[in-house]
Amino acid sequence: MAHIRINYNSAILQMPVVLDVLLPQGHGGYKTLYLLHGAGGDHASWILKSRIADYVEGANLAVIMPSGNNKFYVNNIDGKDYFLFITEELTNICQNWFKISKNSIDRYIAGMSMGGYGAYYAALKKPSFYHCAFSYSGLLNIIERYEKPQGLDMFPTFGTKQQLIDNSYDLYQLINNKSTKNVDNSTQFVTFCGLQDARRHMSEEFADKAKKAGYAVLLQEEDGGHNWEYWDKCIKYTISYIVKESNVCQ
Repeated sequence: MAHIRINYNSAILQMPVVLDVLLPQGHGGYKTLYLLHGAGGDHASWILKSRIADYVEGANLAVIMPSGNNKFYVNNIDGKDYFLFITEELTNICQNWFKISKNSIDRYIAGMSMGGYGAYYAALKKPSFYHCAFSYSGLLNIIERYEKPQGLDMFPTFGTKQQLIDNSYDLYQLINNKSTKNVDNSTQFVTFCGLQDARRHMSEEFADKAKKAGYAVLLQEEDGGHNWEYWDKCIKYTISYIVKESNVCQ
């Protein structure tokens, strides 16, 4: 397993970006996990604060970890197009650089906290583009967090609350929007949350609403808080799911 740090100029973001990549050293055709960090983190968060490098050793899986710069991985109302960067430019450039599979069945996305929101937003906006999306303690009710920002400046990203609603940044709007769903080949959603997490209700509400809307959803809860000790367990489970190629929502 190779650990690569890449600096390059993003055409979409029009600025330098940094990626951390864990890449198998074999014949190619690898499955790929796009792994997003939370607020205050960056491309190195998962490498420095979890044992992901140990868990992915020997697996036929590449892990791509970009920086999101606290912008929630969406096209910002008054800023950069992070959604297009994550779902188009990053995917295309990594498929050109590395020997990873171009098939959607081999493509996964995951994230913790703010990254959990970003992973689910991407999967809902691009149905069937990812085989499975994982959220770890995700900030899945963005309107609630918008009303209680707790240090995050929401206005540069989402605009006013009405702009947030009008531009369908809310995951619940996307769940109920039939144009975002591919019934025949819909992405699976795996929602992890610790029982001691103050935002646990967001994961439970998302799982309930998504199931009622017809999505394949698994809610996984166990002891844990909003911290790296719990997220380390989550990424270990995720890699195990991917390697086993199981249909985790059945």
